[in-house]
Amino acid sequence: MGSDSGDGRRYSAVELFALKFVLADVVIILVLLLAGPVYAVLVTALFVLSTVLLWYLMGRESSERASEAPATEHEETDSVDPVTTLQERYAAGELTESEFEERLEMLIESNERADDAGIETDDLDLGLERSR
Repeated sequence: MGSDSGDGRRYSAVELFALKFVLADVVIILVLLLAGPVYAVLVTALFVLSTVLLWYLMGRESSERASEAPATEHEETDSVDPVTTLQERYAAGELTESEFEERLEMLIESNERADDAGIETDDLDLGLERSR
């Protein structure tokens, strides 16, 4: 939603709108001094109209992203979480109840050992995908 500057910094929408309003004030004052009040009112109306248009477009873009995000997050969680993978395999009939319980117990023990050792388990591959 933001914009990249030349130095790689991303500006938020609030920073961009604040910058736009500061520049708009300078332009309106210059038009008022050089061209008169009628032109200053017209320039002000153009700035207001462009701000409303940008606000509308940014709101529409963020709502489109929000509608796509939950599905993506859910898919990523399912593909990474070994317990969910194990549950799906059991539900699909690939594992018997005893195999499911044995592997689930193995996952829980592995997780407890990793926690005791201070290892982050989010990035570990426990081989569930390969055993399919």
